[in-house]
Amino acid sequence: MRIRTTKDVEKLDNRIKTELGIDVQKYRNEEVVESFVELLVFPEYVVTWVIRPIFIAILMFIIGFFIFDLVHIEFIIYGVIGLILFLITGILFGLLILTWKMKSDMWGIVDYSLEIMKSAVSDLNQVNSQISKENIKDILGLLFKGIIHIVTIPMMSKVIFDKVPIVGGFVNRIVKKILTLVSDKVKFGEENLKQELRKKEGKPNAIQVYSNSISSVSNGLERVMNLTFGVAQFPLKLGFGIMALILILFLYLIN
Repeated sequence: MRIRTTKDVEKLDNRIKTELGIDVQKYRNEEVVESFVELLVFPEYVVTWVIRPIFIAILMFIIGFFIFDLVHIEFIIYGVIGLILFLITGILFGLLILTWKMKSDMWGIVDYSLEIMKSAVSDLNQVNSQISKENIKDILGLLFKGIIHIVTIPMMSKVIFDKVPIVGGFVNRIVKKILTLVSDKVKFGEENLKQELRKKEGKPNAIQVYSNSISSVSNGLERVMNLTFGVAQFPLKLGFGIMALILILFLYLIN
């Protein structure tokens, strides 16, 4: 089940309530918000790493007036087009650096989401009858999507808009895209569940087994995070590359 719109989130919420008998929205509380605030440190460097490249770009633009041999109309062309190109290139480079800096924050957010999921599994009143060996992967995957889209993303959006100045909207879109990709990519492997079941003697404690399987999934998150960040950064890398080439070509022609 791919989640892309608000309507998809509503369907996901209803499906979890119907199939698992749990209201995931109850985990959207002040304690969760406070935990996300503690995890989120990139507001401390967002201005530095976005503004600094823009400042450098403007400085390079000004220096260009003294380096290039400009005459008459060339001053106006360079002053208008050059400023625009330098600014856009600086902004894209700053945002690209910001996404690199965000990776450790996002790791903590996803890991905390898995901890919330453990609580959700423990709260399932009928977990032993609701979940079987046949459907366990689908159930845990469904629950993880619910935590990400119903709890984590809305809470993160609130924290970001409250704490991140200037580029909060852009950062929120990046965070949402990364978390959505993680929810699509993370799989709860059947082999991990079988291993956990084999560790238990006699009748296994289902909640403990499922909780341990969630922990085992977190160990493989680094590859997923690297992949999702690569996907999320691709438009920025492409845009920065194109603008850098256009800027170089412009400077070559104006010189």
